[in-house]
Amino acid sequence: MSKMSPLLAIWISCFCTASNVVISKVATPYVTSALFLLSACFIASVVFRFVLGKTAWRRLLDKDVRWKALGMGTFGTALTMTVFMVALNYTTPVNSAIDNQFEIIYSLILSALILKERPTWKQIGGSLLILLGVILIVLQGGGYVQAKGDFMILGSLWMFQVSHIFAKKLPADLSAAQIAAARALYAMPALVVLLVALYLIQGPFLFNATPVLWGTLLGSVAVNYVCGNTLWYHAIRNMDLSKATAIILSYPVITFVLSVLLKQDTISVSKLIGMVLAVGGAYIVTLSAKKQGANA
Repeated sequence: MSKMSPLLAIWISCFCTASNVVISKVATPYVTSALFLLSACFIASVVFRFVLGKTAWRRLLDKDVRWKALGMGTFGTALTMTVFMVALNYTTPVNSAIDNQFEIIYSLILSALILKERPTWKQIGGSLLILLGVILIVLQGGGYVQAKGDFMILGSLWMFQVSHIFAKKLPADLSAAQIAAARALYAMPALVVLLVALYLIQGPFLFNATPVLWGTLLGSVAVNYVCGNTLWYHAIRNMDLSKATAIILSYPVITFVLSVLLKQDTISVSKLIGMVLAVGGAYIVTLSAKKQGANA
């Protein structure tokens, strides 16, 4: 892992991110979303325990790690991914991937409010393209049900930004695998609380233990929690963050291809235009931020 090129790592992570959206969509009819995520995080934690070894694993329990990792896991996986998976009951993987580009607008807003950073005209223009692309996707004719899923995703993306803040505060000595392991491990407390609340409100959980469910569960663990997250943290620690972000923002294109091949979605002109606008706007904002940082 440590010898892998960061550029190769980010492209593999991009493919993993795109694939996990499709995998999650397949699993939604068979299981309660929070239960699926708790199971995936538990299995991933067991895998990481053996991969990391006793000493590296115990480092995750130290005081200077656990509270920051709890924030990262709670906002980056437990809450956000639960909303994402529930939303996939209503919308399509392609829509969710395109909606996710809206996170960049949240980033600009939070930077302006907290860091007092004024966005450039290019960033504003790119944000407007993202907004137009997302609006086109939401209004493409899917009706109220699909729009409900899209708005659920749009309303939860700010939590990713909170997760990034906690991740940046983690000790520098942690490896990429340790950070990925911490994200899975410390997502579980919030998921347990969420499941208890859901049980009290809705009653018994759905867990239709078919080969499809087990396949998607193990696939999600391998593709997203172990491979995707580890490679993402490896990449951003060894290459320019804006370049890594620009590459991974292209994952809706991969999601689109996979969804069409698996007949989870269909090709439409409005969806293609929305994807081009949103992904293009995301690139403009990201590359503009890179140049702004270089001139600072």
